[in-house]
Formats: sequence, C-alpha cells, structure tokens
Amino acid sequence: MAMVRMTLEEAKKIMTPEKRREEIRRAKEIGFVYDPDCPPCSEEKLARFKRGNHRKIVS
Repeated sequence: MAMVRMTLEEAKKIMTPEKRREEIRRAKEIGFVYDPDCPPCSEEKLARFKRGNHRKIVS
C-alpha cells in the first residue's frame, strides 16, 4: 500500500466540512467489525483488565 503525504492545506481542500460530516455519519452506521485475530472481550475479561503503564502521581 502506498503512503500518501500532503500538507494540512491540501487536506483541508479535500476534506470539506460536509465531507467530514458524511464520513462521520457513515462510520457511526458501520459499527465494530470483529475477526478471529481480534474477538470481542467478555465481561469477565474486561473486569480483569488492568492498565499496563500506570504511574503514581505524586503531588
């Protein structure tokens, strides 16, 4: 797959506010797509989830 590079000004010309709204609307309609490499998590698995890079905030 080729990498496309452009400036912010070029991107703004392509992605008008109307086009952005349309893409957001379509993305909301599609929803999530799961496959065997990335199955949905069960409630039990989510309950056992722990953040991996937690840092203590000392004030």
